[in-house]
Amino acid sequence: MREQVQKCAEFFRARPGYHRIMTALLQKYRRSGRPAGNVCLPDASEEELEAARSFFGRSFSPPLRFQTVQFEAELQKGPFRGISLKDVLEAYFGVEIKTKKECRMALESRVSEVIRQAEKDARSEICVQWLQALEEQKSGGYSRLRREVEKAPEDAQRSLHQACRSMDWLVQQPGTLRRLAVLSAEATSDPHALDEGSLAGKLLLHLLAFRSGTDFPKKAEQRDQLYFENGILCDSISSVVTQTGLVLGLETGEHPAYCLLRQRHELCTLSLVNLSVLSSAHSPSGRAYIVENEMVFAQLCDRAEQFHSPLICTSGQPSVAALRLLDLLATSGTELFYSGDFDGKGLTIAAQLCARYPGLLKPWHLEPEDYERCRSDVSLSDVSLSLLQNCAGTPLEETAQIVRQHGLAGYQELLIPQLESDLIEAP
Repeated sequence: MREQVQKCAEFFRARPGYHRIMTALLQKYRRSGRPAGNVCLPDASEEELEAARSFFGRSFSPPLRFQTVQFEAELQKGPFRGISLKDVLEAYFGVEIKTKKECRMALESRVSEVIRQAEKDARSEICVQWLQALEEQKSGGYSRLRREVEKAPEDAQRSLHQACRSMDWLVQQPGTLRRLAVLSAEATSDPHALDEGSLAGKLLLHLLAFRSGTDFPKKAEQRDQLYFENGILCDSISSVVTQTGLVLGLETGEHPAYCLLRQRHELCTLSLVNLSVLSSAHSPSGRAYIVENEMVFAQLCDRAEQFHSPLICTSGQPSVAALRLLDLLATSGTELFYSGDFDGKGLTIAAQLCARYPGLLKPWHLEPEDYERCRSDVSLSDVSLSLLQNCAGTPLEETAQIVRQHGLAGYQELLIPQLESDLIEAP
């Protein structure tokens, strides 16, 4: 029978007009696991039409169309009766035909083996728990790992081990801050193994999110925050926040350098590295004011000597450094007042900060009457308008509705007199 199958395969292989027909038959068989569906070649050549005429014993014209089951039936009428279409296709292409379901099951079995091997080597309980969830729930990085296993199983195995070894290192070194590249070198010997675009780097982020009980970070600032919460410094120099007037403390008391800047009413830009050594931050007045815009901050600080409370600048979307500083202030019970632009992004930032610091952070000159004072003639984009829906159910909801109705941006620069007055006059 095997010899008969090979002869049949050679018969079709020797006639080029059958090649696309056989390819289409293979696709149909893989899809369903049996002779099912129709083969259709809309642009069939004369050679292909002649091959079909010779096989079926009837004429064809474009588009060439026939049922897969009919092809197998014709096999039983000629010199190759007794052999199956599946056998012929396997011999013709030199492959083992598996259905999509069989291929999927085989791939999932390979993924499970990769995960189980990593589980054997894991040294921390959190890695074991994540790997078990990865296999059982098929979430938290499973789809990424699955794609890599399908393409390059050995690379996938190595990347998963690198992610787990990195977490094991973090667990064994509690309270230790490490830059991402240094952690990568210490845990895997490769400083680039955990780079943002690598599979190991993405799997580590999934593992960190699992450890922190959060979703996988979709934005850069969410990613950097997740790293920092787990003792990893990623964007430790360019992630900055600028302030004036805050008391920034070490375990031994106020930081001497920042104390001098505070006493001189000078601006102080803090990187994430600077903030990582601070143990506390508070305001002498119990209040701190926050603006989004650097130019507004700089203009206001021309009168910093007269401020009764500190002023902070987030420079747009709060960086990890800015959030670290605000977290320290929140821990000390400092009241926070935030002011930004009247557009989708500006009001969304305000809403997010209100949610992050409930009861402590209040909108500052973000009321509808403030919008009337600073409304411009600049139309908001559809994207900006859509972001306003993020303010639903927050203290910014009414303002967001009015901004949406007008469809025009309101700029913080036009509120400088009001902001300045609040910072100078006693609250």
